[in-house]
Amino acid sequence: MHVLGIVGSPRVNGNTDVLVDEILSGVRSSGGTIDKIYISDFDIKPCDSCMNCMSEKKCGIEDQWQAVADKLRAAEGLVIGSPVYWNCVSAQTKIFMDRCFMFLDENYDSGLSGKKGAFAVACGAPNEEMTALTRIVIEDFLKFNKIEIIGGIAASNMQERGSALKDENILARAFQIGRKFM
Repeated sequence: MHVLGIVGSPRVNGNTDVLVDEILSGVRSSGGTIDKIYISDFDIKPCDSCMNCMSEKKCGIEDQWQAVADKLRAAEGLVIGSPVYWNCVSAQTKIFMDRCFMFLDENYDSGLSGKKGAFAVACGAPNEEMTALTRIVIEDFLKFNKIEIIGGIAASNMQERGSALKDENILARAFQIGRKFM
């Protein structure tokens, strides 16, 4: 199985990135292949609701989205990682989700359906309840696209870069989620 990690944090090597990496390590340890992208590495504009994707079957916005879309099509599994920004997903993650509208047909059936998915959420607040809305948004995205959710991890109290690396329990849980892809 080929799994794509999607990091919606602008912080390379931040806590979200670490959690996505650990899930991908679990995939690799079970014989899967992996790829990872950082949404912030691509010049991706927000969806402008032109509906070109419905009429022409391709996005009408000229940017780097097509490179991301090609990776999504090739993957059999997805790991979506986002930090908690104001109790929700990051702007990068939201733009990614909105641009996935192009995978829907006129009946709102998704070209991403049938894949497996997991999520990783990192939050600086000490209370894990602060991750709830971010988890719901990602889970709803996966469910709407008929992607089978195999697991997810939400880590609170991740204020400092590297906090996730110091929490062996969180890392072990993330690794085990990756193993479930296989």
